[in-house]
Amino acid sequence: ADASSVTVRLTEVGDQLRLEVADNGQGFDASASAGSGFGMESMRQRAAKIHGRLDVRSAPMDGTTVLVEVRLPDSEAGQ
Repeated sequence: ADASSVTVRLTEVGDQLRLEVADNGQGFDASASAGSGFGMESMRQRAAKIHGRLDVRSAPMDGTTVLVEVRLPDSEAGQ
């Protein structure tokens, strides 16, 4: 909420594809909420569906960063 800047990065790190979305908004206390909202659960389910890993980092008045990492398919697997 109240973010004035959002950064989206998509990078390849080794055999992983990494998507990072970070904002400078109000953030939230991630330890208190434990990610129990519907949006968080939906993101977890989507990451799991593609065998990915989801990591959400946030703190009050310190923005939020959402990371999703998924292993790239072997380039030789389709040959």
